[in-house]
Amino acid sequence: MRPFDEWLKPIALCLLVAMTCWFLSVATPLHWLSVRMTDGLLRSSPLPLSPDLLLIAIDDATLQALGRFPFDRRVYGQMLDRLRQAGAKVVAFDLLFLEPTPSDAKMAEAMKRFGKVVLGVGVAFHRTKEPTLLPERLLLPFAPFAHHLRLSDLLSAPTFVLPPRPLQEACAAVGFVFPFPDPDGVCRRFPQVLRWKNTRKVVPSLSLAAWALWAGKEKVKRVAPLLANDGSVWVTPPDVGGSVRFPTLSFVRVLRGDFHPDWVKGKVLLVGLMATGLTDRLPTPTNPIASGLEIHAAALNVFLQRQSVKVASELFQGVLLLAVGLIFGMVGVTRNPRRYLYAFAGTAAIAVSGSILLMHWTHFAIPPFPLLLTVWSCWTALTAWSLAEHRRAYEQLKAYIAYPALEELTSMPEQLQVGERREISVLFSDIRGFTRLAASLAPYEVVTLLGTYFTRMTEIVNLYGGTVNKFLGDGMMAIFGLGENQFDHAERAVTCACHMLEEVESLQKEWQRVTGEPLRVGIGVHSGIAVVGVIGSEQRKEFTALGATVNLAQRLEQLTKDLKANLVISEDTYERVADLVIAEPVSGVVIKGYEETPMTVYCVHGLTDEMRRLRSQFWVAAKP
Repeated sequence: MRPFDEWLKPIALCLLVAMTCWFLSVATPLHWLSVRMTDGLLRSSPLPLSPDLLLIAIDDATLQALGRFPFDRRVYGQMLDRLRQAGAKVVAFDLLFLEPTPSDAKMAEAMKRFGKVVLGVGVAFHRTKEPTLLPERLLLPFAPFAHHLRLSDLLSAPTFVLPPRPLQEACAAVGFVFPFPDPDGVCRRFPQVLRWKNTRKVVPSLSLAAWALWAGKEKVKRVAPLLANDGSVWVTPPDVGGSVRFPTLSFVRVLRGDFHPDWVKGKVLLVGLMATGLTDRLPTPTNPIASGLEIHAAALNVFLQRQSVKVASELFQGVLLLAVGLIFGMVGVTRNPRRYLYAFAGTAAIAVSGSILLMHWTHFAIPPFPLLLTVWSCWTALTAWSLAEHRRAYEQLKAYIAYPALEELTSMPEQLQVGERREISVLFSDIRGFTRLAASLAPYEVVTLLGTYFTRMTEIVNLYGGTVNKFLGDGMMAIFGLGENQFDHAERAVTCACHMLEEVESLQKEWQRVTGEPLRVGIGVHSGIAVVGVIGSEQRKEFTALGATVNLAQRLEQLTKDLKANLVISEDTYERVADLVIAEPVSGVVIKGYEETPMTVYCVHGLTDEMRRLRSQFWVAAKP
């Protein structure tokens, strides 16, 4: 089992990356990119429209019929009378009646006859000399909201601009009409209640005030759960290019009585501007040019449907990102880059599809940008960490492990720590008589000769995918079968040995010039099971192979002197390369350490012609 700290590293890394992504998503300019992606998610599943809502639009046709806006207020009184006769239940004006006019009395009388009329009040963000005084009857108690909201979390009510006194006394309720857009100018969350000074009262929006009159103020408690912590709702009016729009009736048609009573009976009617040039339009998540009337209608639709869009809080997003980081951390424990890629693709697909489906089924929106940012960042961090670990292991091992085996070993460092049994082929070589020669040579000549010899032999071992494990004075030990999928390690070892003997001939001239004697080499090869791993103390370790396979290969190399052969291989190795070599069997050989079991060994005289061609074609550019 991998030590605990090895498990902890990738998990801690991914959790740190997840928290960094959360911070970037909520506290840097990337927040607005996240918000825009969430807007796109909200467009994918708008709320259904209530049949109890109708817009009365002061549109281009109305202006052509009635002339210049604003109209004489008696016109609104006539409209109210028409709607009262048709059975409309509530009328809310998304219009500001700021200055008194001579016709206020006529409109006030019509408002009293109708009964449930809501007037919009303006918001003044500058201080006025006289404080605004709202009649107690126009405020809502905070008590119905107390179980879901905290009064301190609500926006404080600014200064209001009220209608003239006759209209103010005649209306059943008032509501503020300013939608409080976000800093980027998009109206996403529309506050529905504002804290009124230092009281336990709140000022409703035009939409909430209209719904309270339609359903009854005693039922306000039912819609309190629809509000966010700051008392707002997400406004998602239908897209301007969509097939579903708020039902709308022209103002002038109402004045003329050109409508069926069933169109307005028992409904909430919002009256406002939609004429070209008169409408203040604001972008929303679902409609880039929504009118103020449509924004109020979207908020009122939330209450009528008893269904609202919810967007995951920043705290919820942080917890979710930590969960994603933990998943990637657990995948990182495997240290498998391919699994990192699978986790990246799978988690990204789940994040996108899950967000869309959750929005479609429950109208709960999880911003996709922080999720995708975390998924990509965790994958990138794990990949970079894996490469760094691979590089670190490579730097530690390359000094004593040849490249072909090093690539395999750095991808599985746990095997280096605990070792493993593996089928390999071991090659031992030795320069005959070198101990005697070294005594008669200068030290620099000994070092130079061995350096040249070992360099050439190591290059050949590497060509065949072997690993020079150690140098033993004038001898060397090489291992084959450590690389990935080296099932042909015996063929590689024997072919490499033949190539080494061929290379000896190219060194003869320089060797004889210095030593005065020919260079003679003995090589032994054996294939079998050995323990492979890192062996040593805390102060010094080395990668090597241990066991009977290694011992027998060394004994075969020593046997070359007695058999007067350059290359001797075991019977286990010969069975694998019988078709590739020209060899002579020697039976009944007694080997030191194996006296009880005489063995058959093979003296190899060379490669077959077919093997020479294959070697030059598929493995290395060797002499044919």
